Amino acid sequence: MPPGAVAGRAAVVAGPVQGSLLTIAFLAYKLWGAKRDLSTMSKTLDTAKRDIEEEKRASRAAKRTAENALRRQEESERAAAEAAEALQRVEEARLATERRWFTGVRPECRPSEEDIVRMKATYRYSPGFLHLAVIGFSGSGKSSFINAIRGLSNNDPIAAPTGIVETTEAVTRYTDPRQDSQIFWYDIPGAGTRNVPDWQYFNNLGLYIFDCIIVLIDSRFLDSDLAILRACEQFTNIEVFVARSKSDQHINNMALDRMPRGFDPCHADDETRSRFQQIKSETRRKFIDETRHDVQANLESNNISPKKVYIVCRDAMHSVWNNSTSPMAIDEEELQNDVAEFVRRRLHGDI
Repeated sequence: MPPGAVAGRAAVVAGPVQGSLLTIAFLAYKLWGAKRDLSTMSKTLDTAKRDIEEEKRASRAAKRTAENALRRQEESERAAAEAAEALQRVEEARLATERRWFTGVRPECRPSEEDIVRMKATYRYSPGFLHLAVIGFSGSGKSSFINAIRGLSNNDPIAAPTGIVETTEAVTRYTDPRQDSQIFWYDIPGAGTRNVPDWQYFNNLGLYIFDCIIVLIDSRFLDSDLAILRACEQFTNIEVFVARSKSDQHINNMALDRMPRGFDPCHADDETRSRFQQIKSETRRKFIDETRHDVQANLESNNISPKKVYIVCRDAMHSVWNNSTSPMAIDEEELQNDVAEFVRRRLHGDI
């Protein structure tokens, strides 16, 4: 074969081979590129996985933090609720104690022997004498009553101080001016004042050491009066009297309410004054009847033993003590006699 023909054939064969090599080289390049991209993608995917895992860990940590915070909040709320419940139980217990006090079940706080000795020393309790306490709501006229029953006016130098507001701030002892008297009178701070709550009044002031207690009521029976009477029933050594004070003022005011507006007894004509005196006499009877009925009804409804109520006023008490009469007198002489009889019997050991 001529040389030229061989060369031509070789050229024809070389062409396709060269093309195949180029194709292979191109494909190899593409494969390398694909591997490189795949490697990059794999790294990116790994990074993404790490980021996701990190986010998951952060999310779990945040969830735990939130759960801990919620748990602490719930614990705080539970503790606050338990504290509120405890306070409520304490308050309910206090109210229940007060309710029992006023409905007849006295709190378990009877005085010890040490309490009795201490309070007797405080009030200078003297053997061979009787100690009589006058007790009542602030403004019921206790100090005026003590002055009158001792035969003193409110202006006497040795009289108990009196006033519109509560003037007795501490238990005060007064001697009885009658010759050879074996009595000490005690003016007791008013029950129901801010410093002496009703339900603590009896024990806090050591009233259990007195031989006699006169409960003075003014316009109506109060819870404090009932609490004192109920407490007295638990001490056999205490004699109790109930007195309605300021009877003259109450009767006069009730009669004036039935007169025409502007009526003044000092400037009225004889006929009008006579009518006023008639109304006053009717009012007096009504006042006595209603007072006795109301006191007994209150005692009965509160399971307290019946007691006589003595209807008195200061001026009539003073007159009785001085052996004179008073048109305003109702039960003053009877009260004086009954107290004197109690003193006589107690001193002679009859009661």
